[in-house]
Amino acid sequence: MQYIFHLLPVAAFLARVACAPLGQAATALANPTVTIASGIVIGTARVVASGASQSTATVHNYLGIPFAAPPTGTGRFAPPATPTAWSLPLEATTFSPACIQQFIYPEATSDFLEEIFNNPGGPPPPESEDCLYLNVFAPADASSCNQKAVLFWIYGGNLQFGASSLLYYDGSSFAGFQDIVVVTINYRTNLFGFSGAPDFPVGEQNSGFLDQRLALQWVQDNIAEFGGDPTQVTIFGESAGGVSVKQLMAQPPSPLPFRAAIMESEQAVLPGTALASYKETLAEFGCTDAPSPIECLRGISATDLKTYVSQNDLFFEPVNDHVTFTTDVRPNILSGQFANVPFFMGTNADEGRVFAAAAGFDNSTATIEEVVALLIPNNEAVQQALTAFYTPFFTNVFLFASAVLTDLGFTCTTSSLSTFAAANGYEVWRYYYDAVFPDLSAFPNAGAFHTSEIPQVFGTYPLSNQFGNATPQQEALSQYMQTTWANFAKNPSAGPGWPRLGSTFGDSLAKLGGSENPSGMTLISLSSVDYVCFLYDPIIALLGY
Repeated sequence: MQYIFHLLPVAAFLARVACAPLGQAATALANPTVTIASGIVIGTARVVASGASQSTATVHNYLGIPFAAPPTGTGRFAPPATPTAWSLPLEATTFSPACIQQFIYPEATSDFLEEIFNNPGGPPPPESEDCLYLNVFAPADASSCNQKAVLFWIYGGNLQFGASSLLYYDGSSFAGFQDIVVVTINYRTNLFGFSGAPDFPVGEQNSGFLDQRLALQWVQDNIAEFGGDPTQVTIFGESAGGVSVKQLMAQPPSPLPFRAAIMESEQAVLPGTALASYKETLAEFGCTDAPSPIECLRGISATDLKTYVSQNDLFFEPVNDHVTFTTDVRPNILSGQFANVPFFMGTNADEGRVFAAAAGFDNSTATIEEVVALLIPNNEAVQQALTAFYTPFFTNVFLFASAVLTDLGFTCTTSSLSTFAAANGYEVWRYYYDAVFPDLSAFPNAGAFHTSEIPQVFGTYPLSNQFGNATPQQEALSQYMQTTWANFAKNPSAGPGWPRLGSTFGDSLAKLGGSENPSGMTLISLSSVDYVCFLYDPIIALLGY
């Protein structure tokens, strides 16, 4: 038995090494290193600063880790495949390219949208079909024996564009100051992610959504080695990323790979059908009558395909397959198929201003009657009701169009979905972001526009301050929002810090920022924001909220 006692110090040392912060098990390792089933991953240690507290934190960044095989060649348009293991250590020190992106035309609109959404404060990311990679941001003390809650981010972009490498989505500050692990992923959009190609069976046509699901499975399989707890995953996303979160809840994978969810400004608007756009694309490139139309289209360069679908405004909406996407999630809520996990969701006060500016309403000579006819076509009764309702509040065409787009596209749809879920037994909370800061005001009279809350959540506003410097109120509000999101991920059942919908007769909507409390939260009534929603109820019911 004596040899056992001789080995005890060795065993204790090995245990300390196994549970040491990643990359610190041996002093010879200059960079944090993780070993997963696919191979060795080498990241970088980064020191980040907090504007609010003037403190610093060390964060381990692992950038550009493949979670799927390159979707090229026969993989184009197809569901993602598992990646091949690597024999040499993977230098995970730089972001991967974005997937192929599509911005709507005319060119002036495309340029404006790219300026606002395609990495504000930095250069546009390079693009490639070989793009299915993810990034992990972990506190320096995270390890397999000191696991943290995980926040899994899905970007927006109307399922047409987006990339995990944007400055806004850098998870270093979030992970370092909130003691969580942040994962950001790429997924395919537009034609490449939602081709609607009939060559694939039902359930395999929405490749972009399948990319997200494979990335979630990667987290379940591997995140413990990075110091994340696979049993404490919260999925969160903005805009079309919020739609993605909603669809993951409506048709959840089994076993369930997350325990909570957050939806920011959940919405995507894609007119037309993927199949019609796919057929137009086949015809343009002479593939309609080919022995294998999809193989023919796989022979066309990605650049040529992108140029054609962009310049012709071809939209590729998800196929309503009831496997990865369903237009109306209410039956899923009623049946209990909708994942029964705590979630919160919210919107920004001026979501529509960026879209009104992109449409040229900020310099329009059109009348309010003409604008509402464009926004709500073929419904004269609703047009008249909206004109009568909004005209006392808005004489400015830009602000009028912005209000309609905000209320119809975001505020009232979020109100409808959250209220319906709460009425059917789900734990739901709701927020309303109403903060405006000079360094994030990307265009004149921007207000609290769509996406403007993201750098506050991630704490990345200093990375994109091309319009000015952060204010003390902005730093404090960002710290409050980071803490709220992180604490929810750590303990979802406790909620984000305000009353759950349906739990009180009093105020239950958390207003973030605004004149009452620019550095934090104020409780306000739902009716103070939703007062116009009765006008949109018939339309929203058709949308499936």
